[in-house]
Amino acid sequence: MAKSYDPDEKMEIVLRVIKGEKISDLVDEYDVSRSSIYLWKNEFLDGGMSKLSGDSVTEQEAELKEKDEQIKEMEKIIGQPKVQMEILKKSPGRIKYC
Repeated sequence: MAKSYDPDEKMEIVLRVIKGEKISDLVDEYDVSRSSIYLWKNEFLDGGMSKLSGDSVTEQEAELKEKDEQIKEMEKIIGQPKVQMEILKKSPGRIKYC
């Protein structure tokens, strides 16, 4: 069974490659394939740490989703008084003031 590497281990290996260490030395030290190291390096160069962790959602997408949820919540808050005002406008004769 192949060993699973967490994002921090992958990052450590990638940084060592970028600093100039021989891939063959890292293959022996970490018991990982050359192709995995090259893949991790390319993923890191393309997308940073988020790519190495295997997340399908990028940081920007996560931020956009959070902002969208905030907007929906604000629309709910603003929408309630607006709906109440519309109801009051449509039925002025039914409201009794005490």
